This record gives sequence, structure tokens and C-alpha cells, in this order.
Amino acid sequence: MKTYDVFVIGTGTAGQLVATQCANSGKKVGVIDIREYGGTCAQRGCDPKKILLAAIEAQNLSGDLKGNGISRTATASWEQMLDQVESYRDNIPQRTENKFKEAGIDCYHGNSSFVDKNTLDIEGEKIYSKKFVIATGMKTRPLDIPGAEYTLSSGDFFSMKQLPKKVLFIGGGYIGMEFGHILHRLGCEVTVLQRGERILNPFEEYTVHHAQQLSIELGISIQLNSQASSIEKIDDKHIVYYHQDGVQHQKTVDVVFNTSGRVPSIDDLKLENAGVVTNRNGIVVNSKLQSESQENFYACGDVSIKTLPLTPLSGIEAQVVSENILGNNKELKVPAIPSAVFMIPTIAGIGLTEKQAKENGLNYEVIENDASSWFNNRRLQGIKYAYKILLDKSNNEIVGAHIIGPEASEQINMFAVAMNAGMTFENLKNTIFTYPSWGNDIRSF
Repeated sequence: MKTYDVFVIGTGTAGQLVATQCANSGKKVGVIDIREYGGTCAQRGCDPKKILLAAIEAQNLSGDLKGNGISRTATASWEQMLDQVESYRDNIPQRTENKFKEAGIDCYHGNSSFVDKNTLDIEGEKIYSKKFVIATGMKTRPLDIPGAEYTLSSGDFFSMKQLPKKVLFIGGGYIGMEFGHILHRLGCEVTVLQRGERILNPFEEYTVHHAQQLSIELGISIQLNSQASSIEKIDDKHIVYYHQDGVQHQKTVDVVFNTSGRVPSIDDLKLENAGVVTNRNGIVVNSKLQSESQENFYACGDVSIKTLPLTPLSGIEAQVVSENILGNNKELKVPAIPSAVFMIPTIAGIGLTEKQAKENGLNYEVIENDASSWFNNRRLQGIKYAYKILLDKSNNEIVGAHIIGPEASEQINMFAVAMNAGMTFENLKNTIFTYPSWGNDIRSF
């Protein structure tokens, strides 16, 4: 039986960092992944999505500027977009594995599950490790309805060789809305079923309201208060049955995506055999990201109860785990982290929403405005530009910032710097930025 000091399950952002840091510090390390090496974000998530979006953004901008310096609208090609994705991610698995091997790390592929707290079964082969790190990321939340097997997951989006004429997304979260906007702008008929009264639940209601109305005006069908009940496949068509406000409806489409949410990918590991306690949110860990029930287990990268499904946080968590495995005493301290929904226009936010500020009993001030008529938005003929800022009245520090607009995902980074540096809103507004840039707009917020 092979023996390791540290064994890492998962080869995404978090798994790579922990494994290489431990190996570089002299530990005997092994890694395994059930899929190709490299993780979701680089191959089936954030990065490929942004590559696809680049062509859509170019098409959209040329359309907005038609007659304002541009003579005709560009046409995005799905086939060429997919080629770009493939050229980007083609060598990621091999490159990742080579990096591990260069660091002296043993690489495994396939299914794995625990026999006990120190033994892992890998396709019938047993290995022993003093410590284990679970960094398996998340997977699509299973749908418990008849016909769920006919749905596609987010990873399948990048493998569609032909565009569907009609597509339905079960779930109006960021994945469903981002993919829905891409397909709509490629000429697909898009329907989104959302269980609640609004899409994009974690985001600020002010910016989401604008995004929801814009999506509907663009022609995306958003069915709120809708619950999918079953899916039937007839030939090459799918009939989705759903209830909306107590009434049953049906929609016939070519493709159905399950975008109802994501859950920690830990079910098949049989962590109970190792005495590792989990709940519906993931592995129960302490502030050091160490299992509360089994001290030789750690979790990072979307699988613990301490996490948020954000790639930058995975790296921070991995650093905490690495430090603790190597004997340093380090606790997870989560900074203010911005997040974005890459629709057109983009939604971005950081810190508290107004609802959260109210629930926390915070004495706050709201500054909000529709800035669609401002120069930068008019320059691009953008369809919406608005913001909402929440300030702590006691010290004028920013507790929340929410933007919808062409460059919201970049503007929000300035609020991230300000919030993590403890700057007041006036400090930020008094900063000199290049003019006339989107950053400079913040001086007028």
C-alpha cells in the first residue's frame, strides 16, 4: 500500500495550490480527480464562458453602435466560438498533470472513496495518507423529477455542436442567465423557469430588477414562481411540464438545462466511513478549514460550510489549508469579495445587499441612481447603467456596492479595494482616476 503525508482529492484551483505547496515543502503528496485535471473554472466554467462572451460582446457592441460610426452589425459564429474554447482548454489537463509530476506528486485518475480515516480506495487500489484534503468543488444540483435524465448541465453547454432553436433553463441563477443571454443573442428562443419571485436571488434587488426587465424586453421569457414537475422526450423534442401559481403549463423545446443550483461534490466519497461529518452545505469545518469531526481532514474550494462558490476565495482557502498542514496556525479570514453576472449589461456586487443591511440592523444610507444618460454609457449606446451604494452612517464606510452596466465587473473592483482598505466613501470619491474612464464615474456616484 502506497503511503502519503498528504493526499488531495480534486485538481482545480484549490487542489493545485495545496498539493504543490505541500510537495515543495518536502511532503509526500498524491492527487486524484474523477475528471480531467484542471478543475471546473478553467475548463467547464468561468474561463470558457468568458471566451464565448467575447464574441457576443463584440456583436452586441457593433449592433449598439450601428449608425454611430459602425456600418453593420457583426455576426457571432457558434462554431468558431467553440473552436476558441477548445484551443484554450485543450492542453490544460496535461499541463496540470505535468506540473504535479514536476513537483514530485503522484497522479491518479478515477473514482475514489474512503475505507476509513486513513485509507482511500481508488478503483480497487488502497492508499494510506496521514492527511486528506477534499477539494472536489461543486456539481449541478440533481433534479428530483421524472425525466431529469434528459437535462444537460452547465458543462454540456460547451459541447453543443449545433445551436438549439428553443432552449429552456430550469433555474434563473447566474449560470442560467449568463448562458441564456449568450444563446438569445445567437438567435435562440430562450425560456427561464424560476421558482421564486425574482431571478438572481443572492444579488441586490435594485440591479436585479433592471436586469430582469431588460432580459424580458430583449425577448427572453422569464417565468417566475414556476416549478418544473416533469420532462418528457418525444423524438428529438423535450416537453417540460411546470406549475406556475398553481396552474400546470408545458413548453416544448429542443434542449433543457438544469441550472437549478450547485451543491458540493462529495456524495460518492463515502466520507462517513472516515468519520467526517457533513451537512447539506458541505463538510463541517472549523476556522482553519479542518474537519470538526476528523482532524486529519481539510476542505477547501467550494466543499466546506465556510465557503462561497467564488474562484478567488478558493485560492485563499487553499493557502489556509496549506499553512495548517505545514504546521502554521492560520485561520480563514474572508475579505470583501466582489462577484458578477456576466450578462449584457453586467451585474456586479460586493458586500451587503439592502435586505441584508436591514436584517443586520445596520444604520445605513443608500445612494442610488440611474446613470444611463452619463457620458460613458452614451458613448457605447449602452441600454442600462445604474448603481446602488450602501454606507454605514456611523463612519461613512462602504458596506455594499451594486452596479449594472457595461463595465460593472471592473468598477466593482475599486469598491473591493476601498472596502478591504477601510476607506470611506469620500476617500474613494476623492481618488483621482483617468478621465473619462469608468473608474472616474465613481467620483460622481
